[in-house]
Amino acid sequence: MKKWIPLALLAAGLTLGAASAQAQNKPTNWQTLPQQDLLYLDTDQGTLVILLASQFAPRHVERVKQLTKAGFYDGVSFYRVIEGFVAQFGVPEHEWGKRAQLEPMKAEFSWPVRPGDDYLLVQKPDLLAEETGFNQGFAVAREKGQEWLVHCAGVVNLARANEPDTGVADLAIMMGQAPRHLDKNMSALGKVVWGQSVLNRIRRGDTQQGGVISNAAQRTQIKSARLGSDLAADKQLPLEWMNTSGAEFTQGLAERRSRTHVFYQHKGNGNIDVCYPQVPVRLAVTTAP
Repeated sequence: MKKWIPLALLAAGLTLGAASAQAQNKPTNWQTLPQQDLLYLDTDQGTLVILLASQFAPRHVERVKQLTKAGFYDGVSFYRVIEGFVAQFGVPEHEWGKRAQLEPMKAEFSWPVRPGDDYLLVQKPDLLAEETGFNQGFAVAREKGQEWLVHCAGVVNLARANEPDTGVADLAIMMGQAPRHLDKNMSALGKVVWGQSVLNRIRRGDTQQGGVISNAAQRTQIKSARLGSDLAADKQLPLEWMNTSGAEFTQGLAERRSRTHVFYQHKGNGNIDVCYPQVPVRLAVTTAP
């Protein structure tokens, strides 16, 4: 018998209807997150888990997986952290030392829209694109036949220099706000799905210094990085998130759009930001019957 325990849902009233279904002890349309696409970061502040978007940025995800398996991210740090914007980890260029120099990556800013994808329209037109929606759980934007991941809070991209095809290995996590000016300007490759409290505890840098923490001893350290599929079964987190094309999510989206609850004196105009309805994530625990 399976007992579903919600751990990372949004605040009461914003759980997209999951609570009522659980109260009836009925299975809901949640999707298991594949361990081969989960990147576990064991930091000195706790564990962060990133869901890699292999279906959208396959080359970048493959690079991250290769580096992870090679131990590249073991012992690195969050060396550039700006409150309300970004937490970047890896190895600053001047600290590479004996580490192998890697070839820069060809950018994966966007890709052609695939008609067969499991897509839910959220807003048309969007402020910064023709439309936005959810594609297999990820917030995306679409315009002129192209699609890209939207830089909502928690989204992870590959850091780069000014030129587009210069990303190598360092990753940046969006924090706090949604820096949509990075959309289609950075290669987004995943999203933090577990450990928000850990992200909140990462030591920040001085904004006057661009968030760079020059003293390595003061940075938040990543003790190890592993793919879920390389962890022992008892070390894996059985994470799942709500199906963004399922009835519960779409109903919750409609409720947020219309603001039917008595609390709302101003009902809005029906528009909604795709970064607002974060996809609920929970831990599935299997118990004996």
